[in-house]
Amino acid sequence: MLRFAFGVAVVAGLWITVAPTDGEGRWVQLALAALAVAGLVASGRWPVLAVAVTGTATGVAVLLGLTADPFALTGFTVFALAEQRGSRRFPWWMVAGVAVLLISSAGLSAEGVEERFRGLLLSAVVLSASWVLGVRTRQARVEAAARSRAEERFRLARDVHDVLSHSLGTIGVRAGVAAHVTSLDEADLRVALRDIEQGARESLAELKTLLHRERAGSSDAPEGLTPPSAQLTTLLADTVEHAERAGLRTRLDLFGAIDELPAPVRVTVHRVTQEAVTNALRHATASSLVISVRASSDCVGIEVRDDGRGAATGVREGHGLTGMRERVALVGGVLDVTAGALGFTVTASLPLIGAPVGGAS
Repeated sequence: MLRFAFGVAVVAGLWITVAPTDGEGRWVQLALAALAVAGLVASGRWPVLAVAVTGTATGVAVLLGLTADPFALTGFTVFALAEQRGSRRFPWWMVAGVAVLLISSAGLSAEGVEERFRGLLLSAVVLSASWVLGVRTRQARVEAAARSRAEERFRLARDVHDVLSHSLGTIGVRAGVAAHVTSLDEADLRVALRDIEQGARESLAELKTLLHRERAGSSDAPEGLTPPSAQLTTLLADTVEHAERAGLRTRLDLFGAIDELPAPVRVTVHRVTQEAVTNALRHATASSLVISVRASSDCVGIEVRDDGRGAATGVREGHGLTGMRERVALVGGVLDVTAGALGFTVTASLPLIGAPVGGAS
């Protein structure tokens, strides 16, 4: 409908206003105009045919003096062709065509040569600009699709890491303790195995939820895998419980109404804290851990500090730290990870003023 309306407007302004020299010329003019508009309408499905039909009809009308159209209708079809199939902004045939137009103008009669030259030059500009704009639109669409696919891969990698890293890290620590501590009696061993079983079941349940969400095409759910109604205090208490079961003495300090935070911020606090605890269990060789979450009127502060061995050569960021930085950045926050003589410290500041209502995926 938009193409048809544009075609009618061009015909009304640049075709009908040109008076033919004889009565029969009006019918020829209308027939050529109808053919040009038909080609324009077909440009969405058959762009090559549309360019040929519209260009031929307009060219014949120009030669017969029946239109003042500088190939605007043809330019629209050229744009559609370039948008669908164009790869080079200035293909050889375009340069050759413009050269032919300019050279052919030299052979025109002296009478009205300047006016015809201006018309040919304007037509060349219209057609060239239409092609360039079409190719640029196609390239922008391809780049946007590539960025979208990359962002989707990063989001999926974060979600899979969140699902498996914490629980599998805890399972690994518990299994290592059960395998190497010879003083465990049968009751303690059964408790360890039950904890391992529970962690495995929780991981499978979350992974099932993630896969179901991906198959259902609802990957844009803002709350990620965390239920939007989940209390942050409960989630943090579960994280502490997992850490203590793995043998890490953990203290949880909460300040402010953290359960009333926006859902995206709650998810970020939960995932950052969970990943920091996982890193302490797997890499820090720590014996104790302090988790502090402080909510104020304008921001939320997170600090996770362990007493492990630190890192003499500095912090090396893997998938976990990269995922934490991405999650914090999505809600406009800042993450800092430091390693000193007394272990690792993970701190994050998440703003509440102007926080997105969508959330971190």
